[in-house]
Amino acid sequence: MMDNEESFEEKLKAWLFSAERVAVVGVGNTMRRDDALGVEIVKLLQGKVSQRVSLVEAETMPENCIDSLLEFRPSHILIIDSGLLGKRSGTAKLLRPNQNIKTSISTHMLQLEVFCAYLEKAIGAKILMIVVQPKDTSMGEGMTREIARAGERIVDLLIEILP
Repeated sequence: MMDNEESFEEKLKAWLFSAERVAVVGVGNTMRRDDALGVEIVKLLQGKVSQRVSLVEAETMPENCIDSLLEFRPSHILIIDSGLLGKRSGTAKLLRPNQNIKTSISTHMLQLEVFCAYLEKAIGAKILMIVVQPKDTSMGEGMTREIARAGERIVDLLIEILP
């Protein structure tokens, strides 16, 4: 479920309307169940998007992908992560990087804010985040059914609207 699904889709389409090159950055810890969502979405997009889209599996260290993003020089950067939104599990929301959210594991939150601020200045890219409310971020592999379904809906939408 996306937070006001029509609005979510329309806002994302409008944000991507003028996109020339888009980097999709999947953030999260693949060993903490639903926190793997961002990385899993990027994996599912492999081979299904144009060369105008760069797919980045940043996991918990988004700062490690700065060089590849600087080289690609995207006009838009879409970061996908799970985060505590106070909503029903699987709810997706579009957020600006400066909005106060808590990602499901706090080890990359400060880094994510710094990462976004740096990229905005260094590249001049527009940055937006898709954040999905997790159900279970305990240690373990495999996402819960609700989060996996939310990920599939996001993948389908991105395949349709990415340049």
